[in-house]
Amino acid sequence: MRVVICSGGTGGHMFPACALAKAMDGRHDVLLITDARGAVFCEDVQRKVVVETVRLSANVAALGRIIKGFFSFMRRWLRNPPDVVVGFGGLCTVIPVLVAAILGAKVVIYEQNAVVGKANRLLSPLSRLKLSFFDIGNGWQRLSPPVRNDFLKLLDVPYQYTPNGILRILVMGGSQGARSFARIIPEALELLDESQRQRVEIIQQAAVAEQEQLRQLYEAIGVKFTVRHFLYNVAEIMAQSQLVICRAGASTLAELTTLGRPAVLVPYPAATNNHQFFNAMNYMKKNAAWLVEEKDDAVEKISVILKKVLENGELLKSAASNMIDTSMSSANDAFVEILEGVAGV
Repeated sequence: MRVVICSGGTGGHMFPACALAKAMDGRHDVLLITDARGAVFCEDVQRKVVVETVRLSANVAALGRIIKGFFSFMRRWLRNPPDVVVGFGGLCTVIPVLVAAILGAKVVIYEQNAVVGKANRLLSPLSRLKLSFFDIGNGWQRLSPPVRNDFLKLLDVPYQYTPNGILRILVMGGSQGARSFARIIPEALELLDESQRQRVEIIQQAAVAEQEQLRQLYEAIGVKFTVRHFLYNVAEIMAQSQLVICRAGASTLAELTTLGRPAVLVPYPAATNNHQFFNAMNYMKKNAAWLVEEKDDAVEKISVILKKVLENGELLKSAASNMIDTSMSSANDAFVEILEGVAGV
């Protein structure tokens, strides 16, 4: 089976796309297509094509690049088109999927978010199968997303939190960062009692320019901390944490549900169609997470949440139990089997 996986360049698109490519490697002929932004996420994927980032524009040069890209894929696949093309969203999926549909290849699209993105809305009529992380209806079939092996290896790590013990909090912002967390989280912790702050340990992803100030803030309020620009062992850190404060991107949520770690979700306010807010709502309704919008009262709300969980460890244990999704352990294989069914192999 010849499979082409195409994905936009953000982490939310790329993490499941890369996980699927690796799950299929050695079993089928797989090619991954992404843009220059996405290339940084898939360095260990063997077969890939990095295309020029596609941006919607009315100028002649942009139109020319789109036409050039269209005929480039047409020539590449004219004699031997792929059996299945899987689109994970993002504008750079549009041309490969369109060409595949013209050449008679079967098209599958996957939506990670609770709100369908522009590219997937456009490509929906061309698809044989529409799959989604959330129950969004309108012909979309619910299927857990592929997840990185780093997280699957830690499925058996139990959630552990001892009331009155140390509360280890992982703070991360996703591929688009969370510079505001460098202000919000220290201010929220400062509102805790001194005895409560002494029970908190922070592991935080932060931009290089903000790290020194962040360290000074944590030292001033007496909180144990580790600050890094990039968390290379994020799966291990998440597995060892009792609470995660993060954005509500689909890939992060998939990782949280794989390990069953409760979270304070702070949706990225500039996310298209406010989709992270709607993502987070699904987990708030399940009592698996707390939803805090990035507004003027965010500091106070996060501080109140931290006080509650420090005073009552059962809140975290209950949220952890509600967060875990046992289907994630077999999500990669399930996705591959569905594609095999679509291709008829």
